[in-house]
Amino acid sequence: MNAPFQGGRPSPARPPSPATDPPPTRREQWRDLRATVGLVWQASPRHALTFAGTSLLGSALPAANLLVGKYLLDAVARAAQGDVTYGTLLGLLAAQLGLVILGSLLSTVQGAAQQLLGDSLQHTVSRRILDKATTLSVEAFENADTYDRLQQAYREVGSRPLGVATQLVSLVGAVITLGSVGALMAQLGAWVLPLVILASVPGVIISNRFGVEGYRMLRRQTHDARVQNYLGSLLTSDTLVKEVRLFGFEPYLLRRWREYYLGFRAQLETLVRRRSAWSFGASLLSALLIGLASALILRRAAAGQISVGDFSVFVLGIAQVQATVSGLLSGVSGIYQNLLYMRNLYAFLELPGRDLNAGEIWEGRIDTIEFRDVSFRHPLTERDVLRGVNFTVRRGESLALVGENGAGKTTVVKLMTLLFQPTGGQILLNGVDAARFSPRSVQREMSIIFQDFGQYQMTARDNVALAESERLDDDAGVRRALGSAGAEFVDSLPAGLDTPLGRLFQGGRPLSGGQWQRLALARLYFRDASVLVFDEPTAALDAQAEFETIQALRAEAAGRITLIISHRFSTVRLADTIVMLEGGQITESGSHEALLARGGRYAELYELQARGYAAAAETGDALS
Repeated sequence: MNAPFQGGRPSPARPPSPATDPPPTRREQWRDLRATVGLVWQASPRHALTFAGTSLLGSALPAANLLVGKYLLDAVARAAQGDVTYGTLLGLLAAQLGLVILGSLLSTVQGAAQQLLGDSLQHTVSRRILDKATTLSVEAFENADTYDRLQQAYREVGSRPLGVATQLVSLVGAVITLGSVGALMAQLGAWVLPLVILASVPGVIISNRFGVEGYRMLRRQTHDARVQNYLGSLLTSDTLVKEVRLFGFEPYLLRRWREYYLGFRAQLETLVRRRSAWSFGASLLSALLIGLASALILRRAAAGQISVGDFSVFVLGIAQVQATVSGLLSGVSGIYQNLLYMRNLYAFLELPGRDLNAGEIWEGRIDTIEFRDVSFRHPLTERDVLRGVNFTVRRGESLALVGENGAGKTTVVKLMTLLFQPTGGQILLNGVDAARFSPRSVQREMSIIFQDFGQYQMTARDNVALAESERLDDDAGVRRALGSAGAEFVDSLPAGLDTPLGRLFQGGRPLSGGQWQRLALARLYFRDASVLVFDEPTAALDAQAEFETIQALRAEAAGRITLIISHRFSTVRLADTIVMLEGGQITESGSHEALLARGGRYAELYELQARGYAAAAETGDALS
């Protein structure tokens, strides 16, 4: 963490958008290649060595098979003239059979090692992505580019690192195979091998060219694909299905979803048509070159310059050399393409993180929190979300933040809980700049319920005890917190605290919005914190439940610092000090009675809400 200083803190640079990132330089590619090889080795050295060793041993088998096959055919031809014994033929057959068995054994071991190596790689890369995600700041998660990079990184977990490793080993193996098979074919004529090799090149060039174009097309589509997936999720969401059905906007969502698909399809059709035309041309050229090489061999055969075994080496060697050259060149282009995708992974892993453990360790309770001329602006924006905010709240006091949506209330909470860092001014804890201390150690003294609180698809116990994960077995503490939050309904669940909640997993018990909110309150109470933050703590509760919750809140808040955000003035009026925020600035501050007496914006909003309640009560009486 940066050392504290007056004024402001530099905003972290926003990473470039994945769709507009420049192509990697040669130096970056070499760096990514070394990093990928290191990743493979770290995942499982034993399986990496086994895979490489069996692959390279198997690369010498094609030439050995061709050579033994040549000797066997030549021996059969001579046997017709009585020059070769049956025992000799059996010996050559045994050698050929031994090579087949050895190849099968190597292939089996290689396949097993590759599968286990791939599984280890997937775990290693997934862990790195998750570890990185835990270091990203909250601001990063509010950036759409971060989600694009995260999605692209996860997309490469399964195959790309293993693809690079496989192709690297295949390159070395292809050199071994080409060298050994080529040495046999070179004896058939000076031009035969070059023509066969040349025939393999056009197809590889086309494949490489359009492989890169396909990659660039996917990069361009990243954002639109995420939008399309979101539209699809709206049609399949269990929480939104009621609203979607009621308003009947399925056709609109389907139409937009299909528009994105048609856009993707148009790009794909263009790419496929061009690739098919070029591929056909490459195949035609390759066929002509192989025909020329065949003609040269047949001329030597007509002159009696090659044996039957030599001709078999040519016929079988054509396919072997073509496959090897194609694999060699495809391996080079494949490594390049896979490294392009691996850059997505490394770009995510290289995002600037925030070490929540950096700084001095905060010890003891928090007795005062002071905002001193605090301002905040999101990176690469021109508007301050907060400007010159000043207030102090002490132990045993409660502070309420009110204001219209977008006034900056939640930003104050994120700054107070050190989820954000101010771009101007200071936040003082017990009179000391909070920037000196590690956010994690300070946050241990804080407990919060957000307006968009978590609904964890876990057991009821986990939903409460996650606030102090080292106390997951503290059933007494969990029940006390449930009682404070008025969440006694947990006792009526089929398995009590061990009941899985939500609809995501089999056997889960769905809860109402108010029940989920009570669990979130219990999670807040479970932590023995010196600062309690309530962001709309009663939004999902009825009037009776709201009253009970407020009474529990007042009891729990005794001797602590309490911050409340609410649009319900029945909740706000209980605070010792009320701060009115407008446009990121404090416009009024004082007790409920003092602000009403002032007759400002707070009094106006309070009277407006009070009239609304009175009108609702009169309407209810009339309806009854």
